[in-house]
Amino acid sequence: MSLRVGIIGCGRMASTIEDEVQGIRRGGLALPYCHAGAYAIVEETEMIAACDIIPEKLDTFQRRWEVPRGYTDFRELIDIEKPEILSITTRPEQHTEAMIYGAENGVKGMYAEKPLCRTLIEADAIRDAFEQNSVFLEFGPMRRNWAVYRQARQLATSGELGPIRSVLGFSGNSIGGHFLDTMLYLLGDPKPTTIRGTLGELHPDEKDTSNMRFVQDTPILNALVDFDSGTTLHVAATGASGEYEVICEEGVIRIQNDGESLHVRKKDGPHRAYDAIEVESVTPFSGTEYKVRELVRAIHINEPGVSNLRATMLGTEIGFGLYESHLQGGIAVRPPAPNRERWISSW
Repeated sequence: MSLRVGIIGCGRMASTIEDEVQGIRRGGLALPYCHAGAYAIVEETEMIAACDIIPEKLDTFQRRWEVPRGYTDFRELIDIEKPEILSITTRPEQHTEAMIYGAENGVKGMYAEKPLCRTLIEADAIRDAFEQNSVFLEFGPMRRNWAVYRQARQLATSGELGPIRSVLGFSGNSIGGHFLDTMLYLLGDPKPTTIRGTLGELHPDEKDTSNMRFVQDTPILNALVDFDSGTTLHVAATGASGEYEVICEEGVIRIQNDGESLHVRKKDGPHRAYDAIEVESVTPFSGTEYKVRELVRAIHINEPGVSNLRATMLGTEIGFGLYESHLQGGIAVRPPAPNRERWISSW
């Protein structure tokens, strides 16, 4: 029997982003990209209802994806339809209430878009609701579910290049989700012990003078995060978007052009040099489809996928921790980060 799916939010990530990425592309992206497009091809799921506060958007979504019932209140959808899976594709300001209500009212798994929420207090509440009700989370950042990033992670853990030491990223934001989540995945999601960094231009709410409310996220200029595994995460804001390096004891893995290919070099020990080695090319697959399939699998076997609750909370803690560090002059912050009521919207 198919798992019943409810879609909350019928806009870009639920549906219309599919229209933006048609045609020839470079990088690791493969269709389907939107949530509805993935549910439509995953045979273990069935979209039975959708919700949006704008009736016209809801109607367009239902007709496009042949979703039979529509609601303008997510509580009604959950109470009446009793879905096993929810997709949360609204603005981050609207995530927490719907996610907690769903967790407390029978939903077994959720696919929530990034950024997760606006404050660490909200993140704590989501975590508690999911853990108390045994709900699985699949988080929106895509690169854990793209072919080349998975290839990089498999190579890094194969032992061929020795133990992982560090991961380096060159361009990304603190709260947005994609950037830090990708680097955490490449490291294996260790637990941070210290977080320090500086950020670009801040965007405070014009009515706030306490550095507690920011209306837009900002790029990371530099960052150093230490982990309990002995590994480190580094950010150097060079502007090279979609490029990452995994530094191992005996080699370096470079992810190029946002998942288009890998460039791998292995240490020639006697000469203190690194030589390129060949790696097999991989065919891109849909990260969205893989996320849906992993969520279905998690529900069936009671085991989380790679974009799970724990990993999501780690990335969220680091992102807000970087704001705390920056606002204190770049000092090291030890999790849990203070000022958990600080409000940041990446939009």
